Amino acid sequence: MKLLLSIPGILILAWLGLWVSNTGILVFSAESKLPMTRDCHYFIGVSILKRVAPLADRCPLVRSVGS
Repeated sequence: MKLLLSIPGILILAWLGLWVSNTGILVFSAESKLPMTRDCHYFIGVSILKRVAPLADRCPLVRSVGS
């Protein structure tokens, strides 16, 4: 029972840690209109931010996306 209660707590702490450190988790990516770039969409906190990755075949799974 304690394990079932601790899993949501661990997930909430990890989510808060990523939010405070401005680190996003890749949600999806697509080719952009600019040649040789990709649009990378990252989930951070309660929003999804878009970043352009130049010369990338794929976007990093975890990335600093805040200002």
